[in-house]
Order: sequence, then C-alpha cells, then structure tokens
Amino acid sequence: MKDPSRIYRWLLLVASVVTIAYLVGAAVRENYLAQWRTVQNDYLNILREKATDDRGRELLAKFRVEMKQASIPVLGTVDRCVTCHNGVDDPRMTDVPQPHRTHPGHILDKHPVDRFGCTVCHHGQGAAMTFNEAKAEDVFWDYPLLPPELTESTCVTCHDAEKLPPDQIPLLVTGMKLYQEKSCGSCHKLGGRGGALGPALDNEGAKTKHQLIMTNLKPPHTAWNWQNAHFRDPGRVVPDSLMRNPTVTRREALALTAYMLSQWKRDVPESYLAPDKIEQKYRALHPTPLTGEQVYRQYCTACHGNGAYTRWDKKFNRFIPAIRGASLIATATREYFQSNIEQGRPSTQMPAWGPHAGGLLPEEITGVIEYLRSGAAGSGAASAPTMTALTLHGDSNNGLCLFLRNCAGCHGMNGRGGMAPEIGNPVFQRSASDEFIVRTIRNGRIATAMPAFQRNDAPAFSDQDIADVLAYVRTLGEPKVQKAMAQNTTSGTPPGGKP
Repeated sequence: MKDPSRIYRWLLLVASVVTIAYLVGAAVRENYLAQWRTVQNDYLNILREKATDDRGRELLAKFRVEMKQASIPVLGTVDRCVTCHNGVDDPRMTDVPQPHRTHPGHILDKHPVDRFGCTVCHHGQGAAMTFNEAKAEDVFWDYPLLPPELTESTCVTCHDAEKLPPDQIPLLVTGMKLYQEKSCGSCHKLGGRGGALGPALDNEGAKTKHQLIMTNLKPPHTAWNWQNAHFRDPGRVVPDSLMRNPTVTRREALALTAYMLSQWKRDVPESYLAPDKIEQKYRALHPTPLTGEQVYRQYCTACHGNGAYTRWDKKFNRFIPAIRGASLIATATREYFQSNIEQGRPSTQMPAWGPHAGGLLPEEITGVIEYLRSGAAGSGAASAPTMTALTLHGDSNNGLCLFLRNCAGCHGMNGRGGMAPEIGNPVFQRSASDEFIVRTIRNGRIATAMPAFQRNDAPAFSDQDIADVLAYVRTLGEPKVQKAMAQNTTSGTPPGGKP
C-alpha cells in the first residue's frame, strides 16, 4: 500500500524550502540590497570624484556605508534622514542630484542637524529607512512629510513670523495677511479673539488626518492637503459646511494652509526658542489694542462688508444689517452699539465680542464704535430726519395685527427667526430705546429692505399705528410671550386668536 502521508510530507518539505528561501532573500535584501545602501554607495562614488584636496580626501577616508541618525532626546525624536541625505551639510554638493544635494539656503548654519534633526521642520517618519515610509502619506503616521513649500510653516515653532525676513517665509506672510483681509476672525477664534460660529484655530496645525473628514478628499489623505482643498471649496470637502467660500487662488489657498499649519502650540525646550519668540509670548499676554478700523476689517467685514448697505446672506438666508449705514448712525445711540457688540445677538450668527467672549479689549470696542459711527462712504447723509415726539398710548392687540400684516414676513412671527434683524432678541429689547424703534418704523433704513412707514407721499402708518406696533414689539421681550408665540407658531394658531 502507498503511504497516504507521503504527499503531505512532500508539501511540507516544499513549503519549508520556499519559506527559507524567502527568509534568506529578505535578509540579503535588508542587509545588502537595502535602498539606503544603494544610496550611500552612489554617494561614495560622488565623494571620490569630489576628493580633489586634503579635506575632501579626509572625508572620503572617514565615510562608512552604515545607518546614520540624529538622536535628539529633548525633542523626543530620532531622525535617520541623514542616512540617505549624506551631503546635506557639504557645500561641495550643490550641483549633485537628490538625495545627495546640500540643504538649500543657509538654514543649517544656525540649525545643525545634530541639534535640531530634520522632522522638527519637515515632519515625516524620522525613524524610517526608505523614502516612502519616511514620507508616510500612506502609512499610519500622524504627521507625514510636508511639501517643500510648506516647511516654512514650522518656523514659528521657535521664531516670531513677524520678525523673520519675509523672503524666507513668503507663503506664511501671505497667509497671515489673507487671514486678516478675509476677516476669518469673524467666525474663528485665534489667541482667544474672534467669533464663535466656527471652531477655534489655536492648535489647528496639530490636527492629524484622523480628526478630519477625508471622504470627499482626493489623495493624498493628509492634513495639509485637506486644509488646501478646504480653502478652495469648503462645501465640497465638508458637506453642509457653514463656511463661506473664501474665493482664493491656488497660491492663496496654499498660503492660508501654511498659516493654519503654523498654528501649533508645540512644546519645545526654551533653549530652542529665539529671543523674538519669547518677546512674542510676552506681547500675547500684553496685547496692543487695535484701532477701530483694524478691528472692523479683521472681525466684521466677512459678514457686514463695508457696512454701507444691507447684504443678503445666501448661506444663512437672511439680511445682514448695514451697521455703518446713514439711517442706523442717525438713530442708534452709543449705548446701543456697545450692547450689541459686547453681548452679540443670542441665537443668531452675531456673537458676543466682549472681553470674556470675543476677546476684544474695552478700548477696541470703543474704537470700533467710533469707526461705525463715522459712517461708510456712499451711505448717504447721516443726519436724522426731524420728527415730532410720539406721546400716544399704544394698543398691543392692534399692534399685533399690524405687525403680522406688515413686519412678520421679514422679522419673523415673534420677532425672531426671520430673514431680517431679530427685534424680539433680548439684547435688542434691552439696548433699543422707544425713540430708536419709532424712528426706524417712521423713516425706514436707507439702502436696506426696511421701508419707511410714514413717507410723505404715501404714509402707511398713522402715529397711533406706530404707537400700537411699538407696544406690541415691547411685549416680544417678555419670556411668557416668547413661549406662547413659539407654541402658537407650531400649532398654527394666531396668538390670542382662534384657529
């Protein structure tokens, strides 16, 4: 009889031989045919060609084909980049191909590799021994290698960007300017200052791809590529994003990406910090107040534009008030502006900008109020039309009927939730005087959708009508009325009426 186990013994023998062959091949490849060995042998040939003087021959004699690394315990890094980038600090290697070429510029004069390493600036997987693993875009690594043009974003780890030569960090400088010009602070906080509609950006550069939505992003799936694509089209990268499209060029999107990557509160020893970085930390604790115009441009223009005209916001389907328009300036008091700026408009896109909310200093709030009251060019005369004082007693029930017929379409059923400013908002109710409301109803708002209800040619409201509407508007600030209005709006029953 044939031995039935014979075939299995042969299969085991063949599998064992194949396994041993693979192990031997892997050992040979790892120890004799590794990529870094090939690179170093190529570099050795270049050294032989360059060894034309005593110094060159000395370097050639000392060179060994072996794994090299820069170990910096204080930075918590081990970088083996120099295993392949052997000529990174050799000035003779300016005309050779990568990875043998010397580092561009004179960065290494003050940032030697043995003290700073490589990944502190370039990111990437420093302990890797192949380029793909060092680049780390397709492996599970938090901070893949940055493109060369974005490495300047890491300079702010140890330096103040405002004190570095602009030609050394052109993208970063452009990104800083765009952040202010695009009024990104209207929605985002940075350094404790800014709006609350979007996330704070203080440590945005520390985010990894695992914290970002990569579903709609084309490879590479990296944080820097996400930032770049997000600035180009926020809604495509993050569906239903509340962020307006900043309408930037490719170069500007890359600049904003560099600025976002620079927002990383990385903990490095103080001995690595440049003196200007220490001064920057001091200035952050003792900020110099901005002028009113600077505050407006950095924190208001994204929504209000130049403030001369009412704007229709497609993103939120509502009108943005002309806060520098002639009619508002002629009607509103300084206290009205201050209350609305410091406290914002709760449940709307207008955040609070007081010191403990938006981070504006008291003198900055005073400055921006003066800037608002100075008016915008082209907004018309800021002088208030003359009018007689309103002394009539209002009937809120009749005011309700007039409000629903003439006002609710824009301001909402209960003075909230419409496309126009929320007059039922508690901040408005506290800050707007009766005279302010009456003037607005009578004269309307120039360059806005708010009409005048007592025009000379066709008055829509009598003085009694205005008194009645005023009486009803004042009830909108009462909590019980707010609750009743909300319930009636849901059920479809008019307040105080029948279905």
